[in-house]
Amino acid sequence: MSLINYRIISLTLCSVLLSACNSMNLNMEQQTAAQKANAGQENSLPASIYHPRKTSDVSESLAKSFSSARMFYEQGEYQQALDLLENDVLTTTSSLRFAGYLLAAQAASQLDNSTAAMNYLVQADALAAARHPDNQNTLKETKASILEYFGNWLDVVNLRMDLTFNLPLNEGEDNQAKLWLAIQNLTKNEVDELYQQQTPLLNGWLTISGILRNQSLSIEQQLKVFDNWKAENPNHPAALSPPQDFLIMASVGQMAPEKIVLLLPMSGPLERASQAIVDGFFVSYYNQKEAKPKVVIINVEDYSNISDALDAANEIQPDVIIGPLQKNNVAQISRLNLPIPVIALNQLDINRHPKNLFHFSLSPEDEIHEIIAFAKKESANKAAILSIQDTWALKQGDDFRAAAEKENVDLISNQTYANTPKGRQEAIQKLLLIDESFARRRLIERWTGTNVDSIARSREDLDYVYYVGKLNDAKQIRPLLDFYFAEKIPMLASSTLNDSAPEKSTKPEDIERILFTELPALTPKNTALSALPKNQSSNILRRLQALGADSYLLANKYKLFALLPSTKVSANTGIITIDENGIFHKRPEIMTYRKGNLVYANSQQFFEQKESLEK
Repeated sequence: MSLINYRIISLTLCSVLLSACNSMNLNMEQQTAAQKANAGQENSLPASIYHPRKTSDVSESLAKSFSSARMFYEQGEYQQALDLLENDVLTTTSSLRFAGYLLAAQAASQLDNSTAAMNYLVQADALAAARHPDNQNTLKETKASILEYFGNWLDVVNLRMDLTFNLPLNEGEDNQAKLWLAIQNLTKNEVDELYQQQTPLLNGWLTISGILRNQSLSIEQQLKVFDNWKAENPNHPAALSPPQDFLIMASVGQMAPEKIVLLLPMSGPLERASQAIVDGFFVSYYNQKEAKPKVVIINVEDYSNISDALDAANEIQPDVIIGPLQKNNVAQISRLNLPIPVIALNQLDINRHPKNLFHFSLSPEDEIHEIIAFAKKESANKAAILSIQDTWALKQGDDFRAAAEKENVDLISNQTYANTPKGRQEAIQKLLLIDESFARRRLIERWTGTNVDSIARSREDLDYVYYVGKLNDAKQIRPLLDFYFAEKIPMLASSTLNDSAPEKSTKPEDIERILFTELPALTPKNTALSALPKNQSSNILRRLQALGADSYLLANKYKLFALLPSTKVSANTGIITIDENGIFHKRPEIMTYRKGNLVYANSQQFFEQKESLEK
């Protein structure tokens, strides 16, 4: 073949290849254009389960209603917030329902309706939105805060432990601080219950709480034990970020006093009470293993007035003074200049909180508060007072009435009675409105001229009776309540009811369903004051011994309370805290008798469960 033919073939082949290439490029451009057209068509497709529209399901009016409800809540108008949520938000199917139920739960808790608050949370948890991990955490945080409000510390600890494992790393610090405060609020009985879970992380928290609860250790020893624990558990959250209590204790340096003065009436009518306080004080004193402070006792009765006795105490130059005991003496020193810290063993009705004056006492206010909080856990907010007519009992009845008004408890009856069979029966009939039932029957009989066979029933709007009297008085009342079909209504009382052990002749059923506060030092298996003889006929002396034991504790730790007001210390009189007026408060145990034995009480065992939502 000639050279010309080769050239023709080459040119033809090149033309074919170029055409093919051109065709390929054109096809690619057409395909790209088609893809763009399809994409545009896809964007304009109607909403479906595969291609949902990204539009809000919250209307402007709905968003405004929710915002208004939140504003009412922040302003303290909880019922208005709840009404608005119920009417405008919770009835919708919008994405705001989840947040609405959480806000409703918070509002209900502020109205002291724990049952309604928990029901709102249950409804929030039933929504599809609750399945999202972030919303689950928000739900649990809301529930924990509500349980904190009602003082249900055992459940708070369990919930915050759950959050510990589920919160993002950058959100765990606040939860850890709240977990620690909840643990410090636990009673000894509750701590023992948590140990049974055998959860290593939780056990670590309980262990370091136990370090602070061990009153035989000085502050320096507690810090040393904590350091050893951190070395053994370097990866525990409490080792990586220690609780504030330990940080403050370490920063203060020398906190323990070197000299203490006890300013008490060691003679006269209060000699026996003062001696019990001193006995308890020295139990704690000798229980401490390290160097102990010098202690001087000044008898107030040796001086013409409390001012002179206080001057004598100041001349000794102690680090802290414990006393006086009488309320009138406390009132007088509250008007004086106090160069040295004083922990008075009584408190005033009105405290001006002068510098260096603290109050620590066995006043019933703390116990009444705990009784009310205990009942509120089950939404028990309707109470009646039943009291014997002794002066101290009438005063305590007034204290409960004042506390009930302050804490939004509906007081629907207030009865006092002469401690006679007739007096007891008439008081119970008035309290339960049985007398009105009898009056109606007599009226009908008078109208009809015939005898009416009927059974008088007790009122149904009463959650509990706050009883003021002694155990021997109460055992006459419980059977009467049962007789008039009020067996489901518990009797609640302060520790003054438990003045002595039950008599052997007492029927166990006559003192059951009677709940009362008691200091940990008087609970079963507590051995803190075992070195002192126990007087079975007078529990009040044991309580004074506990007061004395804890006064030594506070002499060592009052600086910690001053520097860290959120401090909580488990002691012989209860969980001790301090308020802004320098008053040390105590959270006692709630006890009852079962089959003649003193046992811990549980709120769910004594109050009827309320199923419906209450507004």
